Amino acid sequence: MIRNARTAVKFFVYGLIVGLMFSPGNGEENRKKLTDWLTGSIKSVTQ
Repeated sequence: MIRNARTAVKFFVYGLIVGLMFSPGNGEENRKKLTDWLTGSIKSVTQ
């Protein structure tokens, strides 16, 4: 069970990295979008 979860997280991170590498925006825009998404996700989980 834990092994499957670790594999899923690993491939999620790989996909995120590849997606950011080939995204059409510049680095600053991508970092802003990513941090906004992460903070929103964390806030929704903690509420």
